[in-house]
Amino acid sequence: MRAEMQGCIDAVIYLLRFFGLGTIVKCGPFRFMHAMRFTSGIVCALAALVAITAPATAQLWMPVQNPQRAVSRPEPLSRPPEPSTIRHEKTGTAFFVDDSGAMLTARHAVEDCARVFVAKEGHALAARVIALSPSVDLALIKVPKTLGLAAVFPRTVAISANDVMFVSAYDKLPAMTRFGGTLANATVSSNAGGSDTGYLAIDSNVTFGASGAPVLDSRGLVEGVISRRTTVMRVLAVAAAEIKAFLASNNVHFSEDDRPQLAGTASRANRAASISARVTCLQN
Repeated sequence: MRAEMQGCIDAVIYLLRFFGLGTIVKCGPFRFMHAMRFTSGIVCALAALVAITAPATAQLWMPVQNPQRAVSRPEPLSRPPEPSTIRHEKTGTAFFVDDSGAMLTARHAVEDCARVFVAKEGHALAARVIALSPSVDLALIKVPKTLGLAAVFPRTVAISANDVMFVSAYDKLPAMTRFGGTLANATVSSNAGGSDTGYLAIDSNVTFGASGAPVLDSRGLVEGVISRRTTVMRVLAVAAAEIKAFLASNNVHFSEDDRPQLAGTASRANRAASISARVTCLQN
């Protein structure tokens, strides 16, 4: 019996020291209990009590997860889409004036643009605005390469009232060329440019998208660049003399010739399609 009681006491001492309560072993009452050799029932009961409460005591020294803490959902690492800053878009027509990607269009077609693009026959190129004319509605833009042919200007300007011309927005040209092309669809107005110096007045029904389009004479030479409509059938175009002066001031080497650039019965629409492209302006 004494041996069993001693074993229970030793077990209690071991458990108290294991859970960091060894100081209790050194206190007077516990020494007294050890010395007096309490009955094995009391000591074993104490040992059982320590064994039962030990797990709870141990939890006081262990970190536990708060069951009430909300678990945040994982966030994706991809950058959220930025809101678009483009609020307005306008389109017009431009045409090539040399073999290195220089193009002419109307100033108002590319003025105050965040970005400018040129599109032709499935190709799209970013364009830079090189110069804006301070006196007439002209702009010089540039893309990396010329798509098609470069325009040719008349060496000698000799137009008169009722001369037949051709003009069209680039987006209208595919339909025209698909059905055999067009020889002419405009005439020089009887009052030339009126009071607008540097402009040529023509009678034409061209609509939106024609700003910046070339005005071709019967030889396929560029006699003007479409600027704006003044009446239902009256349109103003920057005249060839102003165009050539603007290009020369910006060091653009353009071609001049008085010889026809196409056969007499060839379609002016096809000629316009070969030198023109759509220009798109994106504005903030």
